[in-house]
Amino acid sequence: MGLYLIGAGLGSEKHLTREAMEAIDRSQMIIIDSYTGPLDPRLISYLHEGGREVRIADREMLEDGATKIVDMAREMNICIIVQGDPFIATTHQAIRIEAWRKGVECRSIHGVSIVTASISESGLHLYKFGRTATMPKTDDVMQLTQPYNTIMENLSLGLHTLILLDTKSGGLRASDALEALWMAENAFKAGVVSDDLLIIALARLGWDDERVAAGRLAELRGVSLPPPPHTLIIPGELHFTEREYIETYSIDPSYVENYKPPNTIKERVEKYSMKCRRIINGLDVGKVGREYLDMVSSYVDDSLNFLMERDIFNSLLAIGYAEGLLDSLRLRGLVDFQW
Repeated sequence: MGLYLIGAGLGSEKHLTREAMEAIDRSQMIIIDSYTGPLDPRLISYLHEGGREVRIADREMLEDGATKIVDMAREMNICIIVQGDPFIATTHQAIRIEAWRKGVECRSIHGVSIVTASISESGLHLYKFGRTATMPKTDDVMQLTQPYNTIMENLSLGLHTLILLDTKSGGLRASDALEALWMAENAFKAGVVSDDLLIIALARLGWDDERVAAGRLAELRGVSLPPPPHTLIIPGELHFTEREYIETYSIDPSYVENYKPPNTIKERVEKYSMKCRRIINGLDVGKVGREYLDMVSSYVDDSLNFLMERDIFNSLLAIGYAEGLLDSLRLRGLVDFQW
């Protein structure tokens, strides 16, 4: 007797592996995760075949009821069917840990995840993706802080951002997610989101009516997509092979060819560096002392070198030291300048 955590792939019965189908045939009970993402009705029908007991589980049953499920798995084989891959962007680790603690055999059978499928379908390079963001279905702008900051941080490093859209209550549509990004921009005002921001929208990957489109944010607002699940990707710096691939499904290939992503942190560091250089060049060496000016200049150089290496943290730290030292000289009355 034991427990199987089965990844159903992108939602269709066609994405079940042979190993998954064999485990289902050996099981007396099937528990279907109903909240991670939608499953094709044909898959649900397949799972009901053979006289097995089938239960539709909400988040509470699978999270709070983990102990009960593991205890039942002592007496029978149980399959838990999850869209995608069982332990990617889900909360099913608790069940596996509980099974391990109680000595109940637990096997994972992996499926295609929307995370890897979206990256693969986009044609972007896997190693150039930064942190993944999740966008909730909400009118509360503060709940958009995490995805907004993640996009900004990734862009500052030249990295792509995968945005997983909420699947509850019918799912968050790409068009509504784009409106939410504008709402976040109006609230946080960091210059991350604009009508010219390049967006890749992926709808219903793995389903018969899947669609992938790329274009300026303003253009994608008017693109008709099939119903959710939807996913968004915001590209960072593009390799020429990535540009060529995106052009095959973009609204305006020429825009992709010449696209340059925003980088607000890079722009800030470069702006601060120019200000420091201007001030240094205008100071009286005899009054200040070459030692101090060389120190400020070294911090500016360090900041720009860190920036070239995409070490944003140390780049900001170094330019902060340069500005701090100049402010200290001003407070001591040795220099007089305006930022």
